[in-house]
Amino acid sequence: MKISANVVTFNEQKNIERCLKSIAFCDEIVIADSRSTDKTITICRKYTKKIFSMDFTGFSAVKNACIDRSKGEWVLSVDADEEVTPELKQAILACVNSGTADGYYIKRNTMFLGRRIKHCGWNRDYQLRLFKRSKGRFNGKPVHEAVEVKGATAKIDEPLLHYSYPDSHTYFTKMNRYTTLQAKEKQKKFPLLRILTAPFLKFFRMYFLKLGFLDGFRGFILSIYSGFSEFIKFSKMWEENNRIKEDAILLRAPNWLGDAVMFTAFINEAKRIYNRVYVAGPPAVKAMVEGNPNIEKVVIYPRKGIAATIRAAKELKRYRIATAVSFTPSFSSYLLLWLSGAKRRAGYGSDFGAFLLTDRYKQDKSHNREHVMDEYRQIMYLVNTKFNFAGIRQFVPAQSSAKKPQPGVVVSPFAKFGPSKMWPFEYYREVIGYLLKKTKQHIYVTGLPEEMDYEFGDEIKGNGRFHDMRGAGLKDVVTLVKNARLFLGNDSGMMHIADAFEIPMVVIFGGTKIGYAGPVQSKAVLLQAKMDCVPCYDKKCRYGHYKCLKEIKPETVLKAVKGLL
Repeated sequence: MKISANVVTFNEQKNIERCLKSIAFCDEIVIADSRSTDKTITICRKYTKKIFSMDFTGFSAVKNACIDRSKGEWVLSVDADEEVTPELKQAILACVNSGTADGYYIKRNTMFLGRRIKHCGWNRDYQLRLFKRSKGRFNGKPVHEAVEVKGATAKIDEPLLHYSYPDSHTYFTKMNRYTTLQAKEKQKKFPLLRILTAPFLKFFRMYFLKLGFLDGFRGFILSIYSGFSEFIKFSKMWEENNRIKEDAILLRAPNWLGDAVMFTAFINEAKRIYNRVYVAGPPAVKAMVEGNPNIEKVVIYPRKGIAATIRAAKELKRYRIATAVSFTPSFSSYLLLWLSGAKRRAGYGSDFGAFLLTDRYKQDKSHNREHVMDEYRQIMYLVNTKFNFAGIRQFVPAQSSAKKPQPGVVVSPFAKFGPSKMWPFEYYREVIGYLLKKTKQHIYVTGLPEEMDYEFGDEIKGNGRFHDMRGAGLKDVVTLVKNARLFLGNDSGMMHIADAFEIPMVVIFGGTKIGYAGPVQSKAVLLQAKMDCVPCYDKKCRYGHYKCLKEIKPETVLKAVKGLL
């Protein structure tokens, strides 16, 4: 029954030799060292060759790494400032040979300022330190780690000597390290009253209820120190809960679906620079951001109403985000960034509410200067010049798990923006009718439930290859577009979804400028009539004739579609 002794070290030259001598009876000694800078490693090499270095990420992680490198059937986990007594050695060997349990709790006697503490609650300190390697693992906590054994356990009363606190300097050095780990481990809110009362309750419990006064003046000092440790622990928790996270960024997503699709191209790069990425936006963009593995948290709230903005900001403020960027120009968006507590706030500087920003991007209102994705790049650069946006692509998360549809042509005749983006419906009907007659393509029409009033006629509806998907959920529609052979539609959110999947497309533009918000892929035919009033960004034609759309005839669109099929 071989025993592997496991020891974790970090600058333990004062203690380690005493420890290693006491466990020399074990079949092997495995040491995990967290980059010691003193003579610890030199001393360890006198007793074992199985020494490996790793960064300290918590006691459980390091001790489990030791277990993974052990070969013995049994593991004896000992700290560098502990010593196995001869009596405990014999008890360990007897337990291993008997095999009556899978793990053993060992009594530990702890020294404080050169003498054993017999009270203060330290007299009943049993630690599970001996266990079968196949049955035990540390529980994952960074501090106050414990072994969890799958099987029967028993106790060993022969003591393990713990020389933890030979002097006050050592006590406070360890206290500072442990309380920092505890503060990061435990991020729960707690009342201020607990910070004030916990130190006194700790002292009272140790010195009076646990009979610490019987340990003399050492018992009094230890009780005082322990109470102070409670104060430091909760103070660090408060500090951690209120710390502004420099490694976190908040991205306020655009309001429109198409803009939100383009916005997704920037999330992955944000994650590369920042450890945590938070996204906030209206329900319309929910499907474009939920499920993205690079997003820590998505906060969805209604666009209209200051109360909803305040509630969303209150939630975001809990995360203590230092940097925030708005991809939509609106007062409520800038208010959200400001109320979230972000120290640095970037967005469009030419809109009302820009005074709430610390960094402002001056937009070209004529939209002649750059594509909207280039605008997004410039806004992101305002908060961090380390971004590298070369080769970025839109990312639409995996959507519906429904059966993959038969590939075909997805037609999106509508645009939520308004009629100034909608090619005449009768033109779409003519193109669809031709495709059903002259090709073997399946035709899928997408749209919202309120767009069901547009009729296709019995000849089209009666064709088995025509699929009316109006009213279908966005996730199902995204799956449909992802598997399409071709997309035909207006300058709309659906066009941007197809662009994200690099689906060949024919897009009809009305008054909006192609170079500002058009697709970014190469497999796209973009059609726009030459008009004196183009570009125009009105939702309705100011002249009422919509010639910029009507001048593009069905035969022109059909020619483009056939060229891509």
